Amino acid sequence: MLRPALTLLLLLIAMPTLVWAQRDLKVIPDTNPNVEQESFTVAEGFEVNLFASDPMIASPIQINFDAQGRLWVASSEVYPQIEPGQVANDKIIMLEDSNGDGTADKSTVFADGLLIPTGVLPGDGGVYVANSTELLHMKDTDGDGKADEKRVVLSGFGTEDTHHILHTLRWGYDGMMYFNQSIYIHSHIETPHGVRRLNAGGIWQFRPETMELDVYCRGFVNSWGHHFNQWGADFATDGAYGEGINYIFPGAVYVTAADARRLVQGLNPGSPKHCGLELVGGSHLPADWQTSALTNDFRAHRVCRFVLEEDGSGFASRQAEDVIKANHGAFRPVDVKMGPDGAIYIADWYNPIIQHGEVDFRDPRRDHVHGRIWRVTKKGSPLAKPMNLETASVEQLLASLKSPDMWVRTQAKQQLKQQPRSEVLPQLATWMKSLAKDDPSTAHYFLEGLWAYQALDEVNEPLLKEMLASPNHNIRAAAVRVASQWHDEISSPLVVFTAAVRDENPRVRLEGVRALATVPSPEAMIVGLEATREPMDRFLDFAVWQLANDLAPQWVPALQQAIADGNTKSKILEDAKAHPASWAFAMEAIPDAAVAEAAIAIVPSDDAPTAQRLVQLAAQRGDAALLGKLFTSILPGGNRAEEDGQIAPILKSFLVAMEARKTKPEGDLAKIESLYSSSSPEVSALAFDTAIAWNVASQDVVRSYAAGEKDLPPAARVAAVRALAKIPGQPTAKLLVDLINNKDASQEVRLAALESLAAFALPQASNQAAALLVKEGNDIPATSILAPFISRKQGQVRLAEALKGKTLARDQAQLALRAARSSAQAAPELIEAIQAAGGLTGGVRQWSDEELAEITKLAMTSGDPHAGEKIFRKAELNCFKCHAIGEAGGKVGPNLISLGASAQPDYIVESLLRPSAKVKENFHSLIILTDEGKVLTGIPIRESKDLLVLRDGEGREMEIAKETIDDRAEGRSLMPDGSIDELTTQEIVDLSTFLSKLGKDEAFSIGNQRYLRKWNTLAYNNESNRAINRTSNNTVAAGNPAFVWNPIFSQVDGGVPLAELPVYQPHRNQPPFGYLQTDIEVATGGKFQLSLEGPEGLSVWLDGKPVPTADTLEVDWQPGTHKLTLAVNLEARQKPVKVRVMEEKSTGRLATTSEK
Repeated sequence: MLRPALTLLLLLIAMPTLVWAQRDLKVIPDTNPNVEQESFTVAEGFEVNLFASDPMIASPIQINFDAQGRLWVASSEVYPQIEPGQVANDKIIMLEDSNGDGTADKSTVFADGLLIPTGVLPGDGGVYVANSTELLHMKDTDGDGKADEKRVVLSGFGTEDTHHILHTLRWGYDGMMYFNQSIYIHSHIETPHGVRRLNAGGIWQFRPETMELDVYCRGFVNSWGHHFNQWGADFATDGAYGEGINYIFPGAVYVTAADARRLVQGLNPGSPKHCGLELVGGSHLPADWQTSALTNDFRAHRVCRFVLEEDGSGFASRQAEDVIKANHGAFRPVDVKMGPDGAIYIADWYNPIIQHGEVDFRDPRRDHVHGRIWRVTKKGSPLAKPMNLETASVEQLLASLKSPDMWVRTQAKQQLKQQPRSEVLPQLATWMKSLAKDDPSTAHYFLEGLWAYQALDEVNEPLLKEMLASPNHNIRAAAVRVASQWHDEISSPLVVFTAAVRDENPRVRLEGVRALATVPSPEAMIVGLEATREPMDRFLDFAVWQLANDLAPQWVPALQQAIADGNTKSKILEDAKAHPASWAFAMEAIPDAAVAEAAIAIVPSDDAPTAQRLVQLAAQRGDAALLGKLFTSILPGGNRAEEDGQIAPILKSFLVAMEARKTKPEGDLAKIESLYSSSSPEVSALAFDTAIAWNVASQDVVRSYAAGEKDLPPAARVAAVRALAKIPGQPTAKLLVDLINNKDASQEVRLAALESLAAFALPQASNQAAALLVKEGNDIPATSILAPFISRKQGQVRLAEALKGKTLARDQAQLALRAARSSAQAAPELIEAIQAAGGLTGGVRQWSDEELAEITKLAMTSGDPHAGEKIFRKAELNCFKCHAIGEAGGKVGPNLISLGASAQPDYIVESLLRPSAKVKENFHSLIILTDEGKVLTGIPIRESKDLLVLRDGEGREMEIAKETIDDRAEGRSLMPDGSIDELTTQEIVDLSTFLSKLGKDEAFSIGNQRYLRKWNTLAYNNESNRAINRTSNNTVAAGNPAFVWNPIFSQVDGGVPLAELPVYQPHRNQPPFGYLQTDIEVATGGKFQLSLEGPEGLSVWLDGKPVPTADTLEVDWQPGTHKLTLAVNLEARQKPVKVRVMEEKSTGRLATTSEK
């Protein structure tokens, strides 16, 4: 049985309840707003003033302005959880600046008695409030400033987690309301138009006047930011996932979306988590701030600015100077809005504790009574003149659509909706006619007019056609989105969307592709695939992929029927045969097995790569009969037997079909033996793997290959040995034992033999493993010997029994113990056996509360963070294997980029010394027991009804067919218990200090500069040394099969320490050298500037060619992968190696992690 009490990950940010944490460590920042403001570093040329503070408000969650310019605040003093017996009394507060001096002078409690209201949005004569399971509309009907009428607008939103419930209410440019929910919420909403459902995170779109509610996009962990630019393109941020700004478009699917098979990644991978989002602009702000995205790194006490630029069908995002950077532990900006005066308003939740599930709900350091609203203005720049749009005439409202301030334009459209349509529509038509059509500066006014019609729910097809033909691609893209909303009310929508798909601009094409989903038909799919024949990028690629899935119920049966009828004049079949690569894309996009026959039917004779894709697809999806035909085709004499590169992909697809669907070909499968001796090492190895999967491996034949009686490439020999796992019996066991003990056999063969023996003779394999561990001079690592037993049911128990009475060398025992403690399964018997055999005294150190408190105290007062970073980077600890700091490191554990700013020191220390105390949200691991007895462990990445995808401890993704799962349970921490027991107390203190500084202190924060952080360093071996000795450093850049490159990551400041580079010194009279290499992915071609920040001691090669060394390198790169190689003279250079991409001086753009 699996043990559900175990957990998988190293959780450096796990934060359990600690008695000792509540005694001497109540580090509460000074609550005086002046003290907080003094800690601010403000963007150059800007200044901050306090707009409102406690007792006017407390714990603000969301802010929004109304048409009169008053600021509404949703606040919760109860968060994160109401106490037993406590009366819910959270509030909606209205703030007014009656004299226009930039400071609120009046605070009114509009509504109280609420339970954690997470959103507020003025509109429709009152205020919308997100309150637990409901979206409310509250009104003040008697003018006393307090709500006296409450209406439930929508209900049925999930409440599984208080910081994931309905939130982020805002009006769109189109007059509709948008709001979000997060990962742990499951909503089922009854509307007059039917039940609408959203499981997990996503963004809703709602038209209150008609009660039309739809899911706008799905995904995100905890998205608390969503806004639009002036052209209607929208973006989102995520407060629990690190990808910065996300580009949003209808139908897109983002991380954690329920049942998602593919996701759209964010624009800033490795970025901290962000809360709130506002795309700013207007007359008050400088030109270089227009359409900047402002959001909050609430963990690191920062208000951040990102510069957004068009990039293909989407956008690129580059972080700029922070708006505010605070050195105050309770400054927690969570929302940001542009105000009626053009200033920036920031909601400061104010709290030294921010975590939710990981932190004690009753931690006394939680603040429930303070809160601030800060106001940021540009020095010397005139403010916008606020106007009361609530009392404005229709004429004034229409004139406001020309305002440079988005807030004014959005409010104007909302107020137009409140006016009699009989007055608004004629005046709107007149206003549109008054606009100068040929003046580019007025182009945006026409778009605002179109959006006004959309807000009024009034279709204006002539105006729409004008906007679709605009010379401005931004307007065309926006118009296509409007047309998709009006698809059932305009003439010939397919014609409109066809023109969009054929547009010269990629973003218009993207909007056209997504709009086609509103006219479900085979013809729409034919049109959508035209986009694949133009330059594609990741957003367009996803859009077409999603369209193929959206329209699968229409195009799949239509294509099947045309093939079955032999109707060569069918439009869809004709198009599929004319453009097989496009249709291969569509078929690969959907999981439907029905496309297998169609794939074979359109295989081209003049396009080998596409032919291979289609045949491979058929092999993965086909039924037994179709697979049988393909199997025959790759055997000697078959029509594909001699085709270069065809056989290996088909064999791989057979393995996929067997793994995912338990489907194998019809016919005599034993004929697979004919491929064992293929001249291709890959085909030979795959043939053995396939024979294993099909359970048709002939005993005598496989044993002869495994024994080495017939020549095989090394990889095929290993595969043959693995095939013996399916041929149990004494002859096989004897051969495997011989191989295990054959010192002349390769390590890979010996380990494969051990693994195969464990598959059917676990006790015998355990004895062999114990003997290997005991044997002196054994060169097989203990971790590799233990692996087959750690990943097998009962494996650890059997190995423990085999070790009884044995004696291990101390070093070997230490390595074996480390492997056993790293196991996802509990292994107390094995751990005890290893300790006894190796004479290791004592178990994992159990740290007392008093010891943890003392280490925390020392970490806060005397720890050395620089020394701590060196400890973090130690190879023995291997912290980077699981954890990244920004872009550098693994993905198995949480990113530590802002750990110090988000977690209190006592929690950090506790999670280091008691790693399995609690699991960080979204990093709960699973142990999977398969129907073959294998034990698989990893972090769940995504899950559908048929497939579970885990990320294992090496960062690899594993796809597991759900039908093969016998059992599943929670895992334990991948950080072995006792892994830091060998560190001294001072080293633990220093490590804790380093972690507590991450994202908090400037010296340990990932700044706005783009340093290259992922490198490889040339490992030292004799062959490499000889190669360099005989030639020169140029050999390193040119490449050599003998070279082994190992990953190395930069420090937080971007530098690679020289002491961590393997040293080469081919000649005595030459200085020692170290070597670094990295791949640079270019998404958008152009000129780049790379700063070496001091070229001393460096020799440089770009794409294998030497270039003159200078402080700044200028290169002209096309899209694709480019290689940078550095030879480092370790005598001439005295400082770490740093390479910075000067994005501000580059015309091209590097790819984000998600694009690589």
